[in-house]
Amino acid sequence: MSNTKHNMNNTKHNMNNTKHNIENENSIGENGYRNSPSPSRERGLGEESLFPRVGMGYDVHQLVEGRDLWLGGIKIEHSKGLLGHSDADVLIHAICDALLGAANLRDIGYHFPDTSDKTLNMDSKIILKKTMELLADKGYVLGNIDATVCAEHPKLNPHIPAMKTCLAQVIGCDEDQISIKATTTEKLGFTGREEGISAYAVALIAKK
Repeated sequence: MSNTKHNMNNTKHNMNNTKHNIENENSIGENGYRNSPSPSRERGLGEESLFPRVGMGYDVHQLVEGRDLWLGGIKIEHSKGLLGHSDADVLIHAICDALLGAANLRDIGYHFPDTSDKTLNMDSKIILKKTMELLADKGYVLGNIDATVCAEHPKLNPHIPAMKTCLAQVIGCDEDQISIKATTTEKLGFTGREEGISAYAVALIAKK
């Protein structure tokens, strides 16, 4: 009888613990929302989880005479080029910032400062290559890149296939993993006045 009574007490104790845990998980927090276990705790995932990571990049450079225009790793014929410490490839710079941001590796200026002689007139494809090496060192691979270039002139759509081919070769990925779009600002702002070109990029990465 004593053993049966002891087992019944244990069962009752376990039921109370279960009820207590359910009440905690479904309780209302100070913010007015119902508390629930985090996905990482629920699935047993730690800091090195397999969740993909997203980064966003932006860059802008001034258009000036006497400079070559480099965009997406290729040279484009135009009366002006972009001013910068390196070759000022605004598209690659935005992509690099997106990649670095996704991996929590600061930004392009941190790794390739515009005060260094080593980066003076540097081909931005080298910067992109080194950026991918930094990601690989942390165990990341590319998911995909989606980028937009804002320029009034020259018209960039005819050059997008060549840009994708070039970037895919540098990164070591399929062209299908890189999306590049071109747009204008309908003649508004510095872009519309053809004073500069800007680029936006989003990158998705994940652990190998």
